[in-house]
Amino acid sequence: MTDVRHIAEDEAQLYLEGAIEPSEAERIDGHLAGCTACQALVASFESLSEALSGLPLADPPPDFTSAVMARIDERELARASERLIAFGVLATVCVSLVVALSLAGQAAWAPALSAVSSAGVRALQAFRITSDVLSPVVSALRVEIIVVAAVVGIPLTIALSRLATPRQGQVA
Repeated sequence: MTDVRHIAEDEAQLYLEGAIEPSEAERIDGHLAGCTACQALVASFESLSEALSGLPLADPPPDFTSAVMARIDERELARASERLIAFGVLATVCVSLVVALSLAGQAAWAPALSAVSSAGVRALQAFRITSDVLSPVVSALRVEIIVVAAVVGIPLTIALSRLATPRQGQVA
């Protein structure tokens, strides 16, 4: 009795190349004995293989490797140049900020620094109070929180990873 599952194209290619598991090869042999459609598929791949094997191999141009390496070097230099420009802009902003604060004097920036540090202290106090209140709640609901975080976090992470990875044809 033949297997009712037809042979896929990739299976037929692997079968002809001898790169398939012996048990799978036996299944394919059995199926081929009674399925003319799959016999035609395998025969078409055999014909294609024979036709391609008769073609001469194309040799790459003599400067292929050096041309590829030159393009890689160009990209590396461009990226290094972009990093250098970004660092230069950042350094210029930092130096300008230090010069501006020095020229303005302590009277100009001390109240702003004091206000920022006061806000930071208030935020830390609020965080401490919140952690004191939420700690027992989190301890009591730990499993539920983990389940909800997983239910929300895993699909969100998958969606974001698909957005972050370039699709085929969109590689920069």
